[in-house]
Amino acid sequence: MNKINKILSDFAEINADEYVRNYYELSIMSENKKDNIFELAKKATYATSNDTLELIHLKEWKKEFLIYQYPNGESSWFGKIPYGYDLNGLTSKEYIIERLLNVFKQEPDEVYWIKLDPGGYYACCYEEYLFKTNKGIYFFSMQVHD
Repeated sequence: MNKINKILSDFAEINADEYVRNYYELSIMSENKKDNIFELAKKATYATSNDTLELIHLKEWKKEFLIYQYPNGESSWFGKIPYGYDLNGLTSKEYIIERLLNVFKQEPDEVYWIKLDPGGYYACCYEEYLFKTNKGIYFFSMQVHD
């Protein structure tokens, strides 16, 4: 998990605009894939009763990943490639997907985009997902803060 988070951190840093900071991270929310994913999403996003939270099941997650919330999500989040990275002919999106699959050691059973409408400040910009696998439930977060 440290390796993918180093990669995500490198992409976050190179893709940050002036006066903002990007945070990209993958974390395991539960090692029990039967846990309530809605409750895990609430916990991961610090959702309160003032927030509206919805989980959108991505049936074709590799296509829908990074474009569900923002049509240009791939270029916004991963448009610039950190120095020294060889993506071996893959797009940034494909490269990140391959890194995720390396962590999961399988195709995810289910992938959800977390649609959050915060009642207060959450982040300037964000896009977050839950991945349900045999190893557990993972939270993938990308945020911009000023």
